[in-house]
Amino acid sequence: MEIKLNRNNNTPIYLQIKNAIAQLILSGQLPASFKLPSERSIADDLGVSRTTMVRAYQELIAEGLVIVSAKPKGYFVREAAKKTPMRIFHPLAKMIRYTYTDKENLFDDLFSQSGTLDLISLAGINVNVAEEEDITYHYNDFVSLDDKESFRLKTNIRRILSKHDIFVGEKNIQLVAETTQVLEYISQLYLKEGDNIIVEEPVVASTVNVFRNRGINVICVRMTENGMDLDDLEKLLPLYQPKFIYTMPNLHNPTGIVMPLEHRMRLLTIAGHWGVPIIEENSVRDFRYDGKELPSLYALDNNQMVLYIDTFTLTFLPGNKIAYVVGPPEPIEMIGKLISTGQMTIYKMSHAMLNSFIESGAFERRVQFLQRYYRQKRDYLCRRLIPLVEKGLKFQIPEGGLCLWCKLPEDVNETKLFALCKQRGVLYMPGSVFFPYGYSGSGYIRLCFSSASEQQIDRAVEILDITMELSKDNIGRRVCETNPQFRE
Repeated sequence: MEIKLNRNNNTPIYLQIKNAIAQLILSGQLPASFKLPSERSIADDLGVSRTTMVRAYQELIAEGLVIVSAKPKGYFVREAAKKTPMRIFHPLAKMIRYTYTDKENLFDDLFSQSGTLDLISLAGINVNVAEEEDITYHYNDFVSLDDKESFRLKTNIRRILSKHDIFVGEKNIQLVAETTQVLEYISQLYLKEGDNIIVEEPVVASTVNVFRNRGINVICVRMTENGMDLDDLEKLLPLYQPKFIYTMPNLHNPTGIVMPLEHRMRLLTIAGHWGVPIIEENSVRDFRYDGKELPSLYALDNNQMVLYIDTFTLTFLPGNKIAYVVGPPEPIEMIGKLISTGQMTIYKMSHAMLNSFIESGAFERRVQFLQRYYRQKRDYLCRRLIPLVEKGLKFQIPEGGLCLWCKLPEDVNETKLFALCKQRGVLYMPGSVFFPYGYSGSGYIRLCFSSASEQQIDRAVEILDITMELSKDNIGRRVCETNPQFRE
């Protein structure tokens, strides 16, 4: 395998090596399953560092040309992937097929009411807090608004991801406005009415509705303390033959569960066995306060089976929606084709601002600030809830995120509790809104601490304490008898 380097070229050495090997693979000179020389062997032959070769191989892996194997050990040319035909819906197929349920309408209403001044909201996730360095400083800290901004942002995101051991090639990333947009594109490209998709339950309603609005069947797999119940998953896969599996393995919303490493490996094995791609959402990755960050499914996957989606919505300027998707080159290219030029022009200013924010070091400082700030908020809410724990409320302190998933005492009527709290000016998300088919969740509530002040948390917990007592089944009935507002 002959590789020629031009040390006077502006192209980095590792990219020259990567491009040379890629050309040999694409031209057929290196056939499928061919074992490539070791990092050290090529490094010695070319007179470069082993680190340079590691980066070159990581780029080849990210582009789906090379896989790394433990048994037999080494790097191998990947088998050519079967091309999936691009299926785009006719515009008429976008007509709404699904009518929102009362629970889903309730979720949207509570989220929209989260900004109401006279209410204490523990319902919606909203990160809108300033830090030592004002973000607005970066509004004018850019020069151009040309097409280079998007490429520049992709490069910056790739650098950020590499710090999390996620190595992404140039052709493996696409910018979008928000994570649900990625789900919409996947639906357009790969799904048709009547197809099945598997999701974790509980799950955020907006995620489910993207698919249900297109006539796609959503199959729910219950959550365990380790994440998606993989025993149930194995039973459902041959029965429903889903086109995708959707999961949130890091700081799952609403439960806060972090999927253990062995669980992640087993999920990849199961999905690989049945040939079902995985959609991995990691939108609250930067809000980890405790514990060691685990490798993403994308980083662990050697079979090009994972689409990874993330967003800057929670860490950058409120209202500036910038998200991205990472995956094999083919679906990434297809998603790129669905994004109109006009749409991307709208976001060029946001891209330029975010580029400036990242490159100045301000983004990293902001993430560190948010982690400190919300760790304190989490800890404060948990401490204030201790008296309620003594009365039967249960929750696990999450390693991160912006919410607590709480189990109510068995004798508390959730319907009465919600009505009484809302009457007293406190909003939260009832657990039932996270269960698409309403089979469970009635005994849970989600308390979000992202926007409430400590004083508001104090008042909200005080009201929750009082209303829990009033909502016990024996007391709740008396409340309903005397106040028609609370009758079911």
